[in-house]
Amino acid sequence: MWLGLSAQKVVKPKHRWKTVKREKVVVDMDRVLSDFNTYLDSIPFYSASYMKDEQDQVKVHITGLQNWKDRNAYINKQNLKGFVKAYEDSLLKYDKNTFSLVTLFLKRYEGMDIANEETCLDSAQAMVKKRLAAKESAIELLKDEIVKKPAEENDLKIDKKIIAICAGGVLLILLLTLWFWRANRRYKKSIQPKSGNNLPAVADASAAIVVRRKTTSILRKQNLDDVIDNDAYLKIDCDDFCDDSAVRRMYIKNTCIKDIYNLYAEDLRNADNPKEDGCMVLGRWVHDTELDEYYVSLEHIVLPGDDAVFSEYELNFGGKIKLKVADKLRKLRKETNLQYDLTCWVHSHPGLGVFFSNSDCNVQMQLKHPTHPNFLTAIVVDILTPEQELGIFTFKRDATLNSKNDLKKMYSLEELHKWAIESDRNSFKAEDYFNMMADAKSHTKECEGIELSNGAIIDMSMLTSEQNEELLCMVYGFVNKQIQKVEYVAMSVSKNDKSTDNELVGCFVTATHFSIPTVRKAVAAYVDRIKFVLVYSAIDGLLTSIPVVNQALCTDENYYGEQKLENLKIWTRRKR
Repeated sequence: MWLGLSAQKVVKPKHRWKTVKREKVVVDMDRVLSDFNTYLDSIPFYSASYMKDEQDQVKVHITGLQNWKDRNAYINKQNLKGFVKAYEDSLLKYDKNTFSLVTLFLKRYEGMDIANEETCLDSAQAMVKKRLAAKESAIELLKDEIVKKPAEENDLKIDKKIIAICAGGVLLILLLTLWFWRANRRYKKSIQPKSGNNLPAVADASAAIVVRRKTTSILRKQNLDDVIDNDAYLKIDCDDFCDDSAVRRMYIKNTCIKDIYNLYAEDLRNADNPKEDGCMVLGRWVHDTELDEYYVSLEHIVLPGDDAVFSEYELNFGGKIKLKVADKLRKLRKETNLQYDLTCWVHSHPGLGVFFSNSDCNVQMQLKHPTHPNFLTAIVVDILTPEQELGIFTFKRDATLNSKNDLKKMYSLEELHKWAIESDRNSFKAEDYFNMMADAKSHTKECEGIELSNGAIIDMSMLTSEQNEELLCMVYGFVNKQIQKVEYVAMSVSKNDKSTDNELVGCFVTATHFSIPTVRKAVAAYVDRIKFVLVYSAIDGLLTSIPVVNQALCTDENYYGEQKLENLKIWTRRKR
């Protein structure tokens, strides 16, 4: 369930206590119903936010039907009939399970007396039915729109007098236009647009734009076209690791792999006392209706909130992660106009091996999509194995889950991380970085370019806000091997002495005034390992880049690059 996704392991008590007869506790019915209402909100299918998302999706389809010229084409493209059928089947299934859902919840109060228990049971079922009815109302609106004819007969019954008046008015306008054109024919060329488009073409173009704005700005497309041949995504065919999977292929973004790896970096440093940990992964999916197979991308991780509980006996994502996931999905869908969803969840089994427990299965069933459940995947990692063994678990075609016995192959998070780093470096694009040495009068062979990423600029901006008199930080990045010249890419700036993704390439120094002796003293312990120094002068807000030549600071200012840090911050905002 979303609010407190929990998989608990029961520890048997070591002692047998003497039986003591106690009076049963009486629980107020209103309290039980209040708890049940909260419980329903924790189940994605019944939650208010999830229902709103469904209603919004229905509204999107209704808007699409009203704006597309070829309604049948839209219905087929979006598989609306299949969508409605799956939705109704889901409603029927949950409706049948209403009683068992309520009784299962009431088991929490075993050993207690619930005031007006029968009434409580009926009221709880009524609460479920009410939510199901709201869902049913939404889908009925879509069904009505699907079967509606393109033009209702009533719309065609226009008063003949109005037609006559309109026709007369149009004729009058045409006559006036013709007269005006003849009177001003000598100015015809100056009035016409430079492009030479005639009036009918402009009118058609305007109409097309209006329609597209009404549809594509609202509709969320199921699309992976930008992923399929993208070298930044690792392609995994699911038949490589299992024989039966509803997911045909997975595309895992290199930055997503690095984020998952970094999630467990702290546990690797503390291997004697590891804890279970996890995250949610957002991406996109496409359904091949002919083969009934899914293609899924894993792109962005969402970390749990501070209410998560990960211990030896409990894996609880907490309730705040639901809000974080919803917020991230909202932003991704708005920025890309693509249908992002929860496509995977990740958790660790430190020292226990890779497997999918009954508790894990319960979480998987709680997280799955209501109408397309089989595209959801899961990743389990044992971080205490030498290569951080990793298993991928998917739904089978019959909607059951693959187990450890079904896996033909395990992966290594270490190897995936190495691939992600190399892939990220190979996907370097100069237009996405700011070259600090671009305006330098001269360039050294040892350091002809220093490319700053958005992240590095933001890191420096945050560090300068601390207003320390003198601050020394590390710059992590890599050598850009795509060009013949020696050029360094600065990916991040941090006070940490180590980076899991990149190597040490430079130092970042803040000072009130720029002074070579001050900088030389600050980087003395690192000058034999770095290739450049970035110096921020607080008095003028200037960032200066200094190459390191033969393990010493270059003292010739012709080789320096300079830029206002404020201008760099403006550049990052434009890039974003």
